[in-house]
Amino acid sequence: MSLVSFGLRAAGIPVQIEMMLGTMTGILPGTSAFLLGLGMHLIVGALFGLLYAYMFERVWNHGGAFMGMITTIPHSLFIGMLVGFTPQFHPLVPEVLGEPGPYFARGGWAAAVAFFGLHLLYGAIVGGGYGHVVSEHQWEPSKPVRG
Repeated sequence: MSLVSFGLRAAGIPVQIEMMLGTMTGILPGTSAFLLGLGMHLIVGALFGLLYAYMFERVWNHGGAFMGMITTIPHSLFIGMLVGFTPQFHPLVPEVLGEPGPYFARGGWAAAVAFFGLHLLYGAIVGGGYGHVVSEHQWEPSKPVRG
């Protein structure tokens, strides 16, 4: 997500997830805040990945990219709502950083679409990387043993 976000920012779409996270500590916008936010985003992403794995195994009984994209819908809806509350808990919004609005919508329709698109990409990668769940392995075609 962060790599694609970099490309989006270069194209003028203001999706600043890493900067928003890094400056929550009170650090002014800059390289240090970005790197801190990137680390925070990666850690949170890994934790959500574990939640997705649990959902694939225990709730959906199915893995794969499509299920990852389905799983990311409630995730992105919830996180997007939280982003809308940023001024209530972020010390630099709106004075230093602009208020993102729910789903980054204050950045325009492209930022809101990018927010959901990034989450769909995340879900596809996590689901596709996770692959089949335990209950699905019985249906996998057997692979010939090469000697």
